[in-house]
Amino acid sequence: MNFSKRTLGVRVVLCLSGTVGSLSAGAQVATPTPAPVIQISPDAERAPPALISAVREVWDRNPAVQAAEARVAASQSLAQAAARPLYNPELELSSSNADVNTRSIGLAQQIDWSGKRRARAAAADAETRAIEAERDGVRLQVALDWLRGAAALQVAQDQVALGAQRVDLLSQFSTLAQKRFREGDIPSLERDLADLAAQEARAQQAELVADEAKARQTLTAVGGAVAQVPALPVAPPAASEAPFSESFVESLPEVRRAQAESEVAQARITVAERDRRADPTVSLTTGRVTDGPLNDRLVGVTVRIPLFVRNSYRAETTAARASAEAADATWRDSRLRATAQWEQARTSYRALRDAWLAWQGSHAARASDRAALLQKLWEAGELSTADYLVQLKQSLDTELTATGVRARVWQAWADWLAASGGLASWLDLADRPADAP
Repeated sequence: MNFSKRTLGVRVVLCLSGTVGSLSAGAQVATPTPAPVIQISPDAERAPPALISAVREVWDRNPAVQAAEARVAASQSLAQAAARPLYNPELELSSSNADVNTRSIGLAQQIDWSGKRRARAAAADAETRAIEAERDGVRLQVALDWLRGAAALQVAQDQVALGAQRVDLLSQFSTLAQKRFREGDIPSLERDLADLAAQEARAQQAELVADEAKARQTLTAVGGAVAQVPALPVAPPAASEAPFSESFVESLPEVRRAQAESEVAQARITVAERDRRADPTVSLTTGRVTDGPLNDRLVGVTVRIPLFVRNSYRAETTAARASAEAADATWRDSRLRATAQWEQARTSYRALRDAWLAWQGSHAARASDRAALLQKLWEAGELSTADYLVQLKQSLDTELTATGVRARVWQAWADWLAASGGLASWLDLADRPADAP
């Protein structure tokens, strides 16, 4: 794996991030059952078995992966066909009855004098490597989409739970404000303000539920079973300090595919040049000639050589060289883009991870604790309804935003792992067929 071992050398606990505690004494929300604990040792070079199994099940169900596997199988068969001899022998039977009767049988074979078979086999092998790299790219992209979708779904579920607590708290606050208004403790303006805050919380909760449904759609679109998504680790992996290496780029499926396609284009130059060389056809004929009482044996050898006079096939060679130049430029372009993507993915992950860890280590009171304190101050008359709502909404919105950062952290980590060429090794994909146990 191209990451340093510190990338996975953290002890993490897989569990759904719990919803925040009760925002008030009267707002009780069921605590989700924690997922099983999975520890990743410092020497781990693979994803947890449950995650690998889930990704392989997605590959089995994903039509794009199935299509890519079929293209690989077709390409392998075509490569086998290209390695077979180009020309089959021809059998000729001849008979004529005239003044001279002739009976003959002949066998003709065109000879691959210029090595066309070897050139076409080399091109077919390179094309198979290109399609295999394309297959690996499809599988990794599906896995990456699944990992990103899993992160988004689990965080969306956490946000829905947090939003539900917000609705419960503000609804209870609205009820309490209505009661205090009837008792004459607060004016109608503050009662209406509390009711508006409760209505806004319900509208925001509907948006969070819609975001969760969208995350489910993203996960289902790649063939993932929502009920079987392994829980996210609580702590993100450490940011690797491994310096940039050319091996990062060379191992990427898109770069390997571009390189193989460049090799295909180069091989097709050889094919075009060999096609300009004529292959002779040698025929051997034997039989008998009968002319009255005379009966004689017939033996003949014929050599035929095509003359490339009207078409020298020079244009095909010129086109092949131009295609090779284009393929080589595409290869170099893919390397440049992969290098830039690696740098961007590393920077993004480090920034998001630092922000998440800073939030985790913050000494600021969580929304649950702050809500209880604010309510006491409001009931004591030290806070107006407007000030109470402003501060409570600020606390809740901050916690929702921080929870959203958690999803972005894991999505950025998956992007960095893919950009550095480590995703295949981490998912145990490298040098292993898709149907392997």
